[in-house]
Amino acid sequence: MAQSAVSAVLGNVGNLAVQETSFLCGVTLEVAFLKYELIRLQGYLRDAESKRRSGIETVAILLSQIRDAAYQAENVIEAADYMKKRNMIKKGFMGAISRYARLPSDLNTLHKIGVEIQRIRRKLDEIFQSIERLNIDLDSDHVMDDSVEDCGLMHQHCKDDVTMVGFEDEYKEIVDKLVEGENMLSVVSIVAMGGAGKTTLARKVYTSSGVKQHFQSLVWVTVSQKFKVIDLLKEILKQILSDEDESPKIDDMNEYEVRKKIHDILIQKRYLLVLDDVWETDTWEQINRTIKAFPDAANCSRVLLTTRKGDVANHVEMPTHVHALKSLDEEKSWLLFSSKALPSYRISGIRDLDKYEELGRKLTRKCDGLPLALAVLGSYLSKNLNTQAWTDVLLCWPSSKDTQMMRGIIARSYKDLPNHYLRSCLLYLAAFPEDYIISVSALINLWIAEGFIPHTPRHTVEKTARMYVSELAQRSFVQVVQTSIIHEYAKEIRIHDIIRDWCIEEATKDGFLDVIHETTSGQVGASSSHKQIFYRSSFHNLSGKILHAPPNLRALFGVGLSSVSLPELRFLRVLHVENSSLENFDEVIGGCIHLRHLRLRGCRDMIVPSSIRKLLYLQTIDVPNLYVSSSVWDIPTLRYVHLYSISLPRRVQIPQTLRELRMAPHDDEAGNDPMPILEMLPCLVVLELWSYKPATMSFGAQGFPCLQKLRLEDCVFNKWTMEVGAMPQLSCLSFSDCMLGEEIPDGFCTFHASASY
Repeated sequence: MAQSAVSAVLGNVGNLAVQETSFLCGVTLEVAFLKYELIRLQGYLRDAESKRRSGIETVAILLSQIRDAAYQAENVIEAADYMKKRNMIKKGFMGAISRYARLPSDLNTLHKIGVEIQRIRRKLDEIFQSIERLNIDLDSDHVMDDSVEDCGLMHQHCKDDVTMVGFEDEYKEIVDKLVEGENMLSVVSIVAMGGAGKTTLARKVYTSSGVKQHFQSLVWVTVSQKFKVIDLLKEILKQILSDEDESPKIDDMNEYEVRKKIHDILIQKRYLLVLDDVWETDTWEQINRTIKAFPDAANCSRVLLTTRKGDVANHVEMPTHVHALKSLDEEKSWLLFSSKALPSYRISGIRDLDKYEELGRKLTRKCDGLPLALAVLGSYLSKNLNTQAWTDVLLCWPSSKDTQMMRGIIARSYKDLPNHYLRSCLLYLAAFPEDYIISVSALINLWIAEGFIPHTPRHTVEKTARMYVSELAQRSFVQVVQTSIIHEYAKEIRIHDIIRDWCIEEATKDGFLDVIHETTSGQVGASSSHKQIFYRSSFHNLSGKILHAPPNLRALFGVGLSSVSLPELRFLRVLHVENSSLENFDEVIGGCIHLRHLRLRGCRDMIVPSSIRKLLYLQTIDVPNLYVSSSVWDIPTLRYVHLYSISLPRRVQIPQTLRELRMAPHDDEAGNDPMPILEMLPCLVVLELWSYKPATMSFGAQGFPCLQKLRLEDCVFNKWTMEVGAMPQLSCLSFSDCMLGEEIPDGFCTFHASASY
């Protein structure tokens, strides 16, 4: 992924203040030279990448060196820029001295920066010599590869694309088995190989109107190969609790308490429990031992189970209906394939349609009725509508079946992605755990923090990122789980296990990402390939250990990290942690001056210290359950903020870059109207506020010029006013548990007829 590394670095360097200041003396000129050499290097990358894919080992080593040099260049350039930013925000006498004079400490830092730049330039000289020896050509058209416009990203909105082609009969049969039949608790199991459509069918059943009307409580959990019983039970309890205020307390409950709570709630309801992707025969016994968490109240409650193993489906000790999902027959396979490869809106413009059908039916037969293979291949060929391309795929078809066939289809579709940005975005999904439901909002923040979303004159980076999500969905790399009702874009997605496994292998081979979990042999954090240097690591389900991450790590993902210590990571740009406890977080975070993205969800016994103000590049801070110092408002680059119980920024502090803000006030500030401050934010698109209780809430003229979504929860106010011209872009207005002293102002009704309440 050297192309992605160099392009991301160049994009970031172009925005740094270091190039615009004489304060840094000769360092500024050195930075300009370094940037020029990176641009020159970028010109060789496409030819080098093609040679690497031809299996030339020396080229693979060269590309790794290019990536390393690019990241080192960014680190040193940003260190100079950080010093400039830090001195500019200092206050008082020392601030004036810092801005207009050179302190000894600054001179020492400048010297180190200059020495490091010289070292990197020598390394780049060696790389250029290697390029000449390997006869790698300059690609004068390399800029085209960085373009968003050549992507063919025609779909700005992404609707739920769950395909039911060929499963109509199975769908009806399974729904009938769930809502009809005996009163006692029973199981319906869907059994099939990976990629056969088990989860797609189960989710369609789960969301059907008949099932929703029949059951009083519906729960969906993914089990997967590596699961902890207590975590699974807590997730189930959170879904069935009607009181959201009790959800945080679940994390402190022991297994007995969780089981009893689930039992006490479900004994009074007709429930449907979906256990998706079950691997072990004793899974039901594990989650239902000691106390029967899932009681049989003789009220037609059901369990829906999906698995790849027939013995798992037959092992459950209660009445069971096993539905073996068959491969699609030839005609149904053609219907699914053609719906992807030859969509109806494009057929009218296709010449030689009969020839495409002839080739398509031959390719369909090669897929052996496997829906995932048909969907990915069809989506790939829809982007390559010429008969020669279809013929080439047919001629190059692998002789082996199943796994090798799928790997070949995925690899071909991956290589066909229109630019290296999208390829990086796809591989990035491998960082999330198996069967994880991915928040698109969080994913977009991650992509932007990593520099994978290019700046274009026509779109914001957020819009481009949503177009990327849509493109990956159109190519069947991801499945849309939930769609925004108003904007019709994807809110949640998931990636199929088979595609994720391929992405992990590809990301590991390129040194793009290392995935470590509790079954990884050897040292925690040790690379799966000792020859590789990894700049991103994803840790899953580790406890009581120190994370031995590489010192140059740029991104750290953590899920289920219990009582682990963070190493000092000077160059970290992404820290994305869930359901974990980091013992020394408050000690090391202040040193992560390059950090762009901080997300801590389900993390207990942690605080975000005042040293957070040192993170002058931070774009995303998503820590809704932790105490945060108000010094966070001193960070000038914030784009996305989700906090709980914090002082309102003052007028002089307010970060002008904010696009999304979710927050609640300190108790002593709950009575203040936050709108006069927040409405000044020129880029704010989403605002969600909790527990504000002012006497009056007011929206001034020209306030919130870009706001599209406003949500107020548990807010109380007797009066609210809205002047003409406020919130001209508002499309969604939502209240939850609010007490309003008077009706909605006329301004909303006049200008926002499409708003939802």
